[in-house]
Amino acid sequence: MYSRLDNLLPKDEAPRRRLRTSFIVGLAALILLGGFGQRIIEGFESFNDADRLAALTLVMSGVPEDARPVTLLDVDDATRTAWGAMPVTPHAALALLIDEARRNDAAAIVVDFDLTSEIAGTPPDAALAALLQSYPAAAPPLMLVRKIGFARDSGGIRAAEASPTPYDEAAAGKPNIAWITTLNDISTDRAVRKIRLWQSVCDGASGTAYPSAALVTAALLQSSARHAGDLAAFLADRVAEDCGRATVNPPAWPPAAEAAAAIPYVIAGTGKNSFLFRRIAAGRLATYENGIAATAGEIDRDPFAGRVVLLGATHAASGDFYETPLGTMPGVLILANSIVQAKALVETPPVPVWTRNTLAMALFLFFAFIARSFYGAPAVVLIGLISLAALFAISRLLGFAAGVNVIAVAVPGFALFKLVDAVVHIVLSWRELGWRALLKN
Repeated sequence: MYSRLDNLLPKDEAPRRRLRTSFIVGLAALILLGGFGQRIIEGFESFNDADRLAALTLVMSGVPEDARPVTLLDVDDATRTAWGAMPVTPHAALALLIDEARRNDAAAIVVDFDLTSEIAGTPPDAALAALLQSYPAAAPPLMLVRKIGFARDSGGIRAAEASPTPYDEAAAGKPNIAWITTLNDISTDRAVRKIRLWQSVCDGASGTAYPSAALVTAALLQSSARHAGDLAAFLADRVAEDCGRATVNPPAWPPAAEAAAAIPYVIAGTGKNSFLFRRIAAGRLATYENGIAATAGEIDRDPFAGRVVLLGATHAASGDFYETPLGTMPGVLILANSIVQAKALVETPPVPVWTRNTLAMALFLFFAFIARSFYGAPAVVLIGLISLAALFAISRLLGFAAGVNVIAVAVPGFALFKLVDAVVHIVLSWRELGWRALLKN
């Protein structure tokens, strides 16, 4: 066993070669046992992981100009305990928080709680029902989550029903109250990289298409143009297409053509406060005792004004946690990420497949050239840096989803090239070397 440094030594210096090789092996063993080697390996793996490259390029790119700031009113573990650790978050407390967000000029309000009842006929909470019934026409858009059930049939898994809630009647007829979907597209590795922009629930040839919070945010909160009418027409077309199997013309808005959109994550699972994202424990704003919710002192307007206020839970008992490119994350933070970049998610025109494939092929050929020209370590570093630069540039020019798609094709393609290259080398050398073709010369 010799190191590459042996090639630099005269062939008659065998003892020195063996001593040098032993020193290198011993040093490598100490590095590995000390844990530093594992960090090096993880760093190299990062250069071959599209998710990690995507996360890094988002850190580099900073806050997008068209980002929508979000404030999360968080029902965390401390809040849940203070409110009595009830199995269901008290709806009276939600009503109070919604009203405070409205009074303090929130741009929109999203309630990420399941409002259905496990027992049919359960009456609504009086405070929340009263708030919805009297919700002013001039109040900010209020989005409530509709629970959607799925079933498997001969055509695969389909949305079978939209569960009713005790609040349907109270919210009916309110143009600024929308029922939305918060469904994620979960990959085969159980990671969330995409959200559903809408979900159609069919009843024969008719039905209802529920928009995502990102779709509603992009339609109603962009200062340059509001698309309330376009959104209604778009959802009607989705029902005609998804349920009635009709052929519809491309929509006037939005340009997004696919039901699922890649999320450009900019908020990590830690949810640290920044200009883009504020996180406030709901228990600091509201108390709940004996069925009555009350404000916990004076509430500052600043965390609400002009921002999308999101009510959600991160406490451990919620069970609402997912793997993402930025690590394990509560579902409400995935929702927050989609709202922050709603405009980019919804209004970025789709990139033709041939364009993505051409870019991926060009990048793959460049990787292959580097692998042929450099030893392993510098090759991996160069490929990682080029991947990062390409992802950053393509994301800025063609959209984040296009950049991720290109890298996700090019990097595995390069790994496949290395595998095929090694197999071909072994096959061609086998006749001359036999089993020794499996060893490096």
